[in-house]
Amino acid sequence: MQRNFNIVGQNVAKFRRQQGWTREELVAKLQLIGCCMTLDILARIETQRCTVIDAQVVFFSQVFCVSVEELFPSGPDID
Repeated sequence: MQRNFNIVGQNVAKFRRQQGWTREELVAKLQLIGCCMTLDILARIETQRCTVIDAQVVFFSQVFCVSVEELFPSGPDID
């Protein structure tokens, strides 16, 4: 399966783990700031099994307190 339509999922998972949050906790935090997110959607984003819309990227940057750019991989390893 090609996963090049979701290049932020790995960093979403990385930032979540750095915060010490479970997926359930991250979903709750995203919902509190107005993001329509479910546990299933988050799991599929983190494992790169679904696309990520631009609004979700913005919500992730807000909840993690990072720039949008930090969610994207920095190297040429984008598959």
